[in-house]
Amino acid sequence: EEPESGELIFAGGSSWSMTGRSGKTSAWDGVDERNLWSFHRLKPMMGIKVHTIITGCIANHTFIIAENGLFGWGRNENGELGVGDNENRYNPTRIPKLSTSDPVIGGACGDKHSLLFTRNGELYTSGCNEFGQLGNGQSGTSKSNFASLSTVSGIRVAGAGRNFSVVANSSGSCYTFGYPKDGVLGHGTEGKYLGEGNRWEYALETRPRELEILAGVQVASISCGALHTVVLDVHGRPWTWGFGGYGRLGHGDNKNQFSPKALEYFHNIPKPPPAGANTIFFRPERPRRLKQCVAGSRCCWGVDMFDRAYFWGITKSSGEAGMYPKLFEGLSGWQIREISSGNSSTICASADSLITWGPSPTYGELGYGVDDAKSSTVTKKVMDLEDTNILKVAMGYGHSLATVDLADGGQKIIDKLPIFDPPELKDIPDLDKIKAAGTSSKKRKREEKEEDGGDDTEDGDEEEEEEDVTKLTIKALKEKLKDAGLKISGNKKLLIQRLKKHLAKKARSS
Repeated sequence: EEPESGELIFAGGSSWSMTGRSGKTSAWDGVDERNLWSFHRLKPMMGIKVHTIITGCIANHTFIIAENGLFGWGRNENGELGVGDNENRYNPTRIPKLSTSDPVIGGACGDKHSLLFTRNGELYTSGCNEFGQLGNGQSGTSKSNFASLSTVSGIRVAGAGRNFSVVANSSGSCYTFGYPKDGVLGHGTEGKYLGEGNRWEYALETRPRELEILAGVQVASISCGALHTVVLDVHGRPWTWGFGGYGRLGHGDNKNQFSPKALEYFHNIPKPPPAGANTIFFRPERPRRLKQCVAGSRCCWGVDMFDRAYFWGITKSSGEAGMYPKLFEGLSGWQIREISSGNSSTICASADSLITWGPSPTYGELGYGVDDAKSSTVTKKVMDLEDTNILKVAMGYGHSLATVDLADGGQKIIDKLPIFDPPELKDIPDLDKIKAAGTSSKKRKREEKEEDGGDDTEDGDEEEEEEDVTKLTIKALKEKLKDAGLKISGNKKLLIQRLKKHLAKKARSS
């Protein structure tokens, strides 16, 4: 069966070296901050039918599969686009054929690495391999070209998080590889051991390792948050594992799960009617199952067989966490066709409407327009696309994408959208001078800060994954410090200083 296809539209952050960062870090590519606050057509893809979108909730890069091939663009600092270099791409760029006769049909994007698989189930990986997340038996060395993994076959679904990967094949085997901290690999342990200097270290899985608990389970979909995973089997039953903060695993607590655990609410087995029961008055319990289940950075969304949305986890640190699956009232009354979640924002396609929402800070991924709200904590329609048949939706860290059916008036609606046609880095005049000026400006700011008695962090060198760290709650600060393996004791001021120093050091080493 041929997948539905339409024209691709895009909104959100489009300065790939700056999105999610507080300023011009050492990785700045010369393109200033540029947020598209409304949905745009992408000039290279105008009139081209696209049927598959591949990105991730913490990814700043995207792949699409169109009628004329496989394309990718976005952040490429670690070779995650697999085009042979580490230069960011600002337009959909054709990815070199991985096979002349076996086309790519799906994949996944982590924050710094990518997975692609073909019709025959061959798996390819590219990008950062610091923790073995490429599955090639090595760690530490990034790859800028896609390479095949011969250790697995028949792959049909994939997911990628921060430094880890999850794949499943058609024979009922699910595999994970990468960094095991917090149980994200699902093998019953986080691989923790006492290393040199009495420091805790983690045993990397540099090759795909099968999950014994899911042996024989026919996995239909895999979706990874930053530090957790949800898989859905062909019967609509989900399992979750990994970091459990803010209830993102849906088991009613904040505990980490080192192995896949069934989300019991959606595994119910209806009881048969009691003997002699009057069938007129007896109402049997229905099986609760999902047809879609996706992870955001710190949450999960599910869509059931009645097109209703469920939510658990959190999208903003200062918000209230949902510890177990609950019907999401914000989408009550809408028939949900597809949903996707990014770092903190969400996009949803329903009949004739595109709906987005997300707390500040945003980068334009909500697509409301330049003169409209930049953030929204409640569901809100994208009015530019009202009465349009949206076929697919996807959301990355700070960007969103959708495909529009051009029939039934769809062409007239997208004809009214602006067109995005940025130059590639190689086509920007005097790029080296622009980057040098930006670096000098950053240095001046740092010197001014030091003269004023500032601390030892570099202004603009903090890579903030969510919001300004000074606005985080003590609980959120401690969670971030715990994720980084740092101390979580002290008052809020001390926690902020510790986290800032860590982020600055991380940015300088990137």
